[in-house]
Amino acid sequence: MSDSNVQPPHPAPVASTLTPDQIARWAERIADGRDEFPADVADPDRSALADAVRSRLRDRLIRHVARAIAGRLARPDDRL
Repeated sequence: MSDSNVQPPHPAPVASTLTPDQIARWAERIADGRDEFPADVADPDRSALADAVRSRLRDRLIRHVARAIAGRLARPDDRL
C-alpha cells in the first residue's frame, strides 16, 4: 500500500553566488550586446540577471521613444 499523504522531499534552495555588483556589470554587458547570457548560472542568479537585463533594455527603449517624441515636438511644422 502506498500512503498518499507522504510528500517527496523538497530540494534545498540554491544560494546565490553572484554579488549584486557582478549581476549589474554582467547585465550591462549583455544589454549592450558585448556578452551572451550565460547558460551555466544557478537559478537564483539567472533570475536576478534576467531581471536586470530586462530592466536595462526597458529603460533604454523608454529613453529612445522619449527622445523621438521630443525631437518631433521640437521641429517646426513646415507644412503651414
